[in-house]
Amino acid sequence: MRIGLIGPASASDDDALRDAVEFLLGDAEAEHAIYLGDDDAADRFAARLQVELRGHDARPFLDRAVELACTGTPEQLFDALDSDRQLRRLERLRALPPSPARAVEIVGDRIVLMVHDKRILDEDDIANATMIVYGRSDELLLKRFGPRYFFSPGPLAGGKVGLLEADEDGRIALSAFAPSGEPLWREVLQGKRSKLSVSG
Repeated sequence: MRIGLIGPASASDDDALRDAVEFLLGDAEAEHAIYLGDDDAADRFAARLQVELRGHDARPFLDRAVELACTGTPEQLFDALDSDRQLRRLERLRALPPSPARAVEIVGDRIVLMVHDKRILDEDDIANATMIVYGRSDELLLKRFGPRYFFSPGPLAGGKVGLLEADEDGRIALSAFAPSGEPLWREVLQGKRSKLSVSG
């Protein structure tokens, strides 16, 4: 199980958001990428990309592909196939539910709780989670309190995204990357001890 984590984006972060989505859902092979902002930036990005890739043609892909196979060029058909692949990838981009709702994922045998602002959480929320992931932070942050970890990738303008995964031994591993995919660090979260390796 791999989950990509994208911090809040501003209007000027369109290119970084596109890079982050393409990396996390492409090369990093995340099952989902979660947008941790409390706005509609992820929805607006998805809508813009759909128009960019399909124009205003709302027909199903197979209808368009049949037409191109009969009347288009091979390049047009290959472009349509690539656009469809990118649009299918977009289906794995998720946004948090509106506050005060929380998103919950199970990674391995651990409960991961995701919110925009961790201040809305109460003691029961925190007691039941192994990791709390949140969006509202000035910078990338990983802190451990007892058996629990708190993580934020920070705002997307800070140049980092997260990837949370269960490794082959069932431990949770957390990595940070530049939106373009450059690895920055990886930490395996394991009980009382953790290993940190830094790339760069």
